[in-house]
Amino acid sequence: GADHPDTAGSLNNLAILSYYEEDFVEAARLMRRAVTIRRSRLGDNHPDTKGSVESLAVIESKLSS
Repeated sequence: GADHPDTAGSLNNLAILSYYEEDFVEAARLMRRAVTIRRSRLGDNHPDTKGSVESLAVIESKLSS
């Protein structure tokens, strides 16, 4: 489903692909969605959530540079 942790994993992977393609706006959009799902389904302290949050910070640093 749209809010399943597996969906968040796919969004996370697509965000990373967009990042490497230097499409930082799309990468941020996808990673924000992954973070939202992971926070709601897995919690803030889950390693997958923490990884997505860290990735989002890297992506957002590219947006502000």
